[in-house]
Amino acid sequence: MTTLFDLRKQLRFYKLYHHERTNVFIHMIFVPVILFTSSCILQRIRVYGAISLAHILGLCFGLYYIALCVPTGILASAIIALMNAAITLGWVRLHFATELSVFVISWIFQFVGHGVFEKRKPALLDNLVQSLVLAPYFVLFEVLFKLGYMPQLRDQLEHDIAPGVPQ
Repeated sequence: MTTLFDLRKQLRFYKLYHHERTNVFIHMIFVPVILFTSSCILQRIRVYGAISLAHILGLCFGLYYIALCVPTGILASAIIALMNAAITLGWVRLHFATELSVFVISWIFQFVGHGVFEKRKPALLDNLVQSLVLAPYFVLFEVLFKLGYMPQLRDQLEHDIAPGVPQ
């Protein structure tokens, strides 16, 4: 349970499966697309009034991200909230067939990234829930790392996955 809220260990788990540049690039494009299309699809499942399954999962993701790292968690939560608001308010309108097609195509690209470039099975085959929850947060961190955010954590993660370092 102690590693559940350890940012470095959570990002390390995901980074072990995502360190080849092309695969990371593929994930930086398609993880947000999967998150968006998932939210579109889950907006159709109402839980109470205007509250959908997408809202509840977005809240859970956001709270978990904040528990891992407050500033980045708030940013991730805001992005998820804006995405869900755009879908709920009708700023984005897609047909279900389009949402589902883009969702499936995005997953295909993810698996191609692992098979062709990473040459390693996806993290979700080892831990489905952890992988699905961490993927959007990992992508956000990868973008922020490229912008110079938390260089010490970035360097620690690179060291953690280096050959010869015990996994």
